[in-house]
Amino acid sequence: MPFKNVLLIGCGLIGCSLTLALKETKEVKLIYGYDKSDKNLNEALKIGAIDKKTNLDEVLFYDLIILATPVEDIINLLNNIIPRLTKDTLITDVGSTKYEIIKTVESFENSNINFIGGHPMAGLEKSGPLYAQKDLFKGKPYILIKSKYCSSIYFENFKNLIEKIGTHIIEMDAKTHDKIVSVTSHLPQVVAFYLVKTLQIFQENNSDYIKLVGSGFKDTTRIAKSDANMWLSIFKLNKDNIINALDKFEEGIEEFKIKLENGLYDELLIELENISKFRSSIDRLIE
Repeated sequence: MPFKNVLLIGCGLIGCSLTLALKETKEVKLIYGYDKSDKNLNEALKIGAIDKKTNLDEVLFYDLIILATPVEDIINLLNNIIPRLTKDTLITDVGSTKYEIIKTVESFENSNINFIGGHPMAGLEKSGPLYAQKDLFKGKPYILIKSKYCSSIYFENFKNLIEKIGTHIIEMDAKTHDKIVSVTSHLPQVVAFYLVKTLQIFQENNSDYIKLVGSGFKDTTRIAKSDANMWLSIFKLNKDNIINALDKFEEGIEEFKIKLENGLYDELLIELENISKFRSSIDRLIE
């Protein structure tokens, strides 16, 4: 049992879902929890996502430390924790951006740092421990990024542990990760937020807009109910990639607008059919 004592820092939806899943593997012994919010800690304890509350004084006690806070807080925590770690502790995170986190870790020229960047590609629009699900990550991609000083043995041990919760492991470097998720995760979040804002603007003068919200709008904007503070932190740390993704998206919207204005319906139909076919192929590729 390589990871007997685990510390979860940040007892929210993702962190608690992960510890619930880890408990199912029978590969961990005790899970300790720390959160700035007493409410989150108590709820995490209530649902069994953690076994005991703790503080951040004794980080050397743990075999595995999981950072499940907003990404900016992860960087602050790393700066606090890394100087106190030894080679006996593995530390990982579940943040949606990776480059700045890995850069922070590797700025410590210390061969004792066993850090693995992690990003489980799953979530809900709701937040908090009470919404945690032990099977949230089953069948979903889980990105792993081995930092420069991390032992290969620790990496393989952790990879084996994560595979046991039913995820599909993908290994890549931090820059590639952030570039890709700016399109596949962060751009959809921005679009969802601002689709809702568009409706908000129109309904200010006519409440019937809200009455006619259909399933398409609801499905497309479900993630706009997500925690704004968490997403602002992600947007800040992946700003350049997100702006590049937005530029490409705006080009597509502008092309659509021009074709619609000029009645180029045949061209528009071909483009929409190609988009529809590609969207259908995505489902087949990720099954």
